Amino acid sequence: MYTPKSLKWDDALNTGDETLDNQHKYLVETLNSLGEAINQGQGTDALARILGRLRFYAGWHFGREEECFETYQCPAAEKNKKAHAVFIEKFDKYYEKFHEAGGSKEMALKIHEEISDWIVNHIMMVDGELYPCIHLRPKPTKT
Repeated sequence: MYTPKSLKWDDALNTGDETLDNQHKYLVETLNSLGEAINQGQGTDALARILGRLRFYAGWHFGREEECFETYQCPAAEKNKKAHAVFIEKFDKYYEKFHEAGGSKEMALKIHEEISDWIVNHIMMVDGELYPCIHLRPKPTKT
């Protein structure tokens, strides 16, 4: 059975945009809070609160990140936007199942496992494509 582990921030996850990196760190911290709540056997209310925070913050953050990809004219902008849409759809399904199951620990574990993998892979593989756009070109000026 899956056991939540804490994710550790690594500089390899940096995008080159301090605001986005801080938002990513917050997502990792919130995911770690979910893992701790599961491991400590906290109840449905605590798990639901953290999941709600993750759901809201991820959606809010994705909007900011997509703006940044557009600002720096990153070629991965469309791939990033599609990945976000897939994540939101998947998370929403799990979130609904969590509530339908009365806040089951098993569903919270599944959500933690899926999100942990997705966050690390997405930040490294997709968001990482933003780094050269920020550092190899000047920031476009708004007209």
